[in-house]
Amino acid sequence: MWGGRYNPILPVDDLGLATALVKLFRVDALVQLSEGAAVDAFLAAHKHLPWPMMSNGLFVGTMRDGKVPAIVDISHPAIRLYEEFIKNNPNAQPGLDFYDWENADPLADVFLCSLGAFPSAEECGVDYAALVQTSLLGIGNVIQREGVVPVPRVERETIATLNCAYMQQHYAVQNHRDWPGFYVGEANNFDDLVNFWNLRAAGIQLKFLDPLYASRLGAGARHWTATIQQMPPTIQGPQHIALWHRAERPIEDVSRDFGDSELIQCDVHESIWNGHNVRAPIMYFGDGTALASVDESGGAATISFALTDKPFAEGRDAHEQHYVLSVNPGIGLYRNEQATLHTPFIPELNEFYGRKAHTIWNVARSEPDSLGIVTSAADNHETLHALNANELVIEIFGQVGIEAAPSKAGLIASTLIRQMGGLDGCRAFRIAGVRTLIENHKPHQSFDRSAAMQIIRGQGHDRPLSDYQELYIEPRKVGSELKNSSVLSYLLEKGVFRAGLKFDCPSCQLEFWRSLDDARSRLECDYCGHGFNAAPQLRDKAWAFRRSGLFGNDDHQEGAIPVLLTLQQLGRMHSMSHGVFTTAMTLKSKDAAIPDCETDFVVMAERGRDHRIQIAIGEAKTRKPITANDVAKLKAVADTFPADRYDVYVVFARLTPFSADEIELIKQANGKYARRAIMLTERELEPYFVYERTAKEFDIERTAVSFENMAIATARVFFEQRRREGH
Repeated sequence: MWGGRYNPILPVDDLGLATALVKLFRVDALVQLSEGAAVDAFLAAHKHLPWPMMSNGLFVGTMRDGKVPAIVDISHPAIRLYEEFIKNNPNAQPGLDFYDWENADPLADVFLCSLGAFPSAEECGVDYAALVQTSLLGIGNVIQREGVVPVPRVERETIATLNCAYMQQHYAVQNHRDWPGFYVGEANNFDDLVNFWNLRAAGIQLKFLDPLYASRLGAGARHWTATIQQMPPTIQGPQHIALWHRAERPIEDVSRDFGDSELIQCDVHESIWNGHNVRAPIMYFGDGTALASVDESGGAATISFALTDKPFAEGRDAHEQHYVLSVNPGIGLYRNEQATLHTPFIPELNEFYGRKAHTIWNVARSEPDSLGIVTSAADNHETLHALNANELVIEIFGQVGIEAAPSKAGLIASTLIRQMGGLDGCRAFRIAGVRTLIENHKPHQSFDRSAAMQIIRGQGHDRPLSDYQELYIEPRKVGSELKNSSVLSYLLEKGVFRAGLKFDCPSCQLEFWRSLDDARSRLECDYCGHGFNAAPQLRDKAWAFRRSGLFGNDDHQEGAIPVLLTLQQLGRMHSMSHGVFTTAMTLKSKDAAIPDCETDFVVMAERGRDHRIQIAIGEAKTRKPITANDVAKLKAVADTFPADRYDVYVVFARLTPFSADEIELIKQANGKYARRAIMLTERELEPYFVYERTAKEFDIERTAVSFENMAIATARVFFEQRRREGH
């Protein structure tokens, strides 16, 4: 396989090690190379990594009774090298050395790992030896048993280097323990051979050194030592020589053979594969950009784009050969908060991604920063579907044994967000006067323009409109004043309020209200049904306004306003083009240890280059208190998510200050070793920068760039402050 050097070997008799390697190398599919109960059990435990091709195995039969590789093979870089260096070059030099040795040679497996070998034409359907001899003027070499192993010529490829030719390393994963050197082991030790292979698969430049065969390997070792010493200096200083080895195998005797060379001893044990030490790079064949067409006419957004400048040779059984197309959607779907093209890096969701984002269930692969699609090298275009945010969150909760579903309150809040034109369209609710205007009037109560203007202005109150001059609820000239008339017009435009007129019934003398849409020259009284001509009453009539739409209900939109303000602040921590949010959801146990409960919102995003999943859940209220039951239930939900992959934060937001008792309750939401409680009041919810006002009272930054920052700020403001005050 082209790039097969970067695939790990999984020894499934050690389940913990094999599982760690699957996670470290972000394995896309499993190829079964041996039989047995351990293999079957391992495959059953990794059903999210199904073989994505129609036929099993690395080579598939053709209608011509032959075989072809199922995965892009080394013929592609071989042909590219031929085009660049051999073709039309009368002075072309041999470009590749390939080697042969006796199967009984004690170093045979070391040669196979280090130099590579071709499978037979009968096994794979391709005579690779003939291919490289023809295209690269390849030269065969025989390593004599007991003879000195020759030093590979640096100007020529080997099978092992041809395997990696033209490949590039993606910036998304950096390995800070990629020190070049030697793997010191035993040529007949299975663990040593697998360690050597997997370390090189992680991008570490190593040669195998068995002290028992130092006389045969010495020339190559000396050449490689000199090569390392000529490498550019690292950040830490001159390049050192690393001696990697099994932790239980002493190598002091080998260290003496390197004289004055600076050495680093690197123990290889199971924990080195935990993702915090050695890290496997993302290697790719090539990249490019494509302009996608977006179609939202069918409800769910669909993107289609052409695949140009593919790095694969034409005609090499391209329809049968496959690779992973990694699609990074860039900014994603602009202003579409109900769907996303960004797929969180959760490999267990591969089938979900395949069914929802593609049309074939087993071809999608979760990747850092992108979604991988196993596709044919002959395909010239691709189509993907956006994921529904609610469905994605439901699936993520399902992975930890929690059944999630939108609640009535969540549906109301989602509808309100759409009514306001998106989450940013809800900024007007940050203004205290706007919230007061809504809260002070029942749905059946009307108010005139003068009263509305006065309440929005908030003159004489703690938070007058003059405190919100940096708030932009719609486009206006920078530095211009935010006026109460503009705020009221915006609320009318968005349907928060509607205009109408008050009329007096000539019969029962009671006053009733008619909306502008329903007002006409002849009306019927709401109370007694008397019909009358309304025209005489229109003289000097002033407009009267009432709450409208969802705001026309007595339930105060199930407390949606504090939820919307909280989502706005949490959304600023992570670009919502790269994450998703949902409003209130009910949570029930499938096989998780949680009581039935509800969360007012879920915000999900990924953190930095390690791509840990960040989840924020919580309660958002206007004035109602936070109870011990609220804290206990959400803490149980947070505890359900495995700490090795998820960071879950529990948010409590309220539009009034928290009491001392509430602070003590919320403090219990923190984990044993991590802060995860986030507390927000109107002091934090109203400003553009979450701690803009809070920083004036406490020694903290006015901004936060992550949920972790907010949890630390919460501890400083609410928990540590209470200790300083002697509580």
